Amino acid sequence: MGGGFLVLRILHIGLGVFWAGGVLFMNFIVGPAIAATGPDGAKVMAELHRRRYFDIMIGAALVTMLTGLDMLRRDSGGFSAPWFHTSFGIGISTGMIAALIAFLIAVIAIRPILNKMAAFGASLAQATAEERTAIGVQFNAARGRLIAFGSVGALFLVIAVVAMAGARYL
Repeated sequence: MGGGFLVLRILHIGLGVFWAGGVLFMNFIVGPAIAATGPDGAKVMAELHRRRYFDIMIGAALVTMLTGLDMLRRDSGGFSAPWFHTSFGIGISTGMIAALIAFLIAVIAIRPILNKMAAFGASLAQATAEERTAIGVQFNAARGRLIAFGSVGALFLVIAVVAMAGARYL
């Protein structure tokens, strides 16, 4: 293993841990905490949006996938078909597909919901009590969709991690 491959591996694993860990932390710790705060949870979502949390996660995911793809190219001898029929190749490919599905869920389904929730949080500052109630209803509906898509995305990330970590032992 050359120095370039080692750098790819460190980036892939480090940012993959950051991506998966961030998604799981958001889904199972921060999300329920936001839900418990009611309409004020929209303010937290707006702040996460302002700090570009989602963009950072997408960036980590992209670098994780690109470094993984380059390692795959190197390991498989230029995407040689027989390599993909080995137990290791099947495990890595399964993880790669699961990670790609998680990424697509995030970009296609979750990003629009998060943008809407951030807008709700921003509008709370100027809202009257009656408007806050209406915003709360809309926020909770969006939160329900976010929980559903976030849970599915998190599941695919767990599948990706388990498949890649266990590929060597298949």
